[in-house]
Amino acid sequence: MAPDGKRRWQGDSGSVGGSGASGQKKIARHGGPAGGPAAPGAPAARNQYTAMFERFRDHLDAHHDRRERIVKASRDITALSKKIIFALQRVRRIHPQLPRDVDSEVTKRLAEIGRLLAGIAPAMQGINRGRYGRLLFGMEELLEALTFLHYLRHQALLSPEEACVQVAQLCMDGRAALTGTTESAEPAGTEAADGTDSTPAAVIHPDDNDFLMGVFDLSGEMMRFATTSAALRGELAAGSGDDSRPETGRTIVGDMQELDSFFRMLPQRPDKSWKTKLQTLQSSVQKVERLGYDLRVRGSERPKGWIPDAPEVGAEGGSP
Repeated sequence: MAPDGKRRWQGDSGSVGGSGASGQKKIARHGGPAGGPAAPGAPAARNQYTAMFERFRDHLDAHHDRRERIVKASRDITALSKKIIFALQRVRRIHPQLPRDVDSEVTKRLAEIGRLLAGIAPAMQGINRGRYGRLLFGMEELLEALTFLHYLRHQALLSPEEACVQVAQLCMDGRAALTGTTESAEPAGTEAADGTDSTPAAVIHPDDNDFLMGVFDLSGEMMRFATTSAALRGELAAGSGDDSRPETGRTIVGDMQELDSFFRMLPQRPDKSWKTKLQTLQSSVQKVERLGYDLRVRGSERPKGWIPDAPEVGAEGGSP
């Protein structure tokens, strides 16, 4: 047994020595000549897969660059849209002509939004519209501002088709401002006067979800507008025509009730966002209804200029 064990021990030691030598050879292969460091400026090793992975790298770099630009533009669009809404809340009545200072500020903010949309419109074409659609969260806030502006001017809800046209026009006006031209961008596939192909006009169209979420948020702005105008004017907001007076025509209360009924008739979605916004809409409608009841029932008991009390829905101990 001893000779066999000795032979096994000698074989193991031989293998250890052999592995050490092979390890030194491996280190030499990774280093430069004779195991030294790699020569400076030596070309990287390439094979048949290198070009494919370089294309992958370029594609991912372009994807992350587009994503960052869209997110940044969306944040700026959200901030500008909120400023438009804040300016519109200074309006005290529904009329086609806005106050001069409000109209000037709204026009200025919309021009800035148009330039932002024109900057990211080329990156939102084709399949990228769905790929980056969730990143363009500012579109929902923009549609809220556009629908609120349309309501204050016409006492009507902006249709999805009209919203698409207005957003597309913002993109074209922004593109014209960025390129320094005075004419609108031409549709894709047209030719210039000299027969050469013109640059396609890339525009962004809001989808159905953007429109619905924007109209949901519109109800909150209508509630605030109704409360402020009633507190300062002593009557519910209505159109400027004789058929829209509170005594004979429809007021903002009826408009909000119709808006609530329209959303109730739509197929309900199971997601949390839809349920939350629907509850907020119903709460806003109830607040405006309470405000209207208080104005109609107790309006003659108080002098002009009084501020109506509109308690929270569900609160106890409200005004009788």
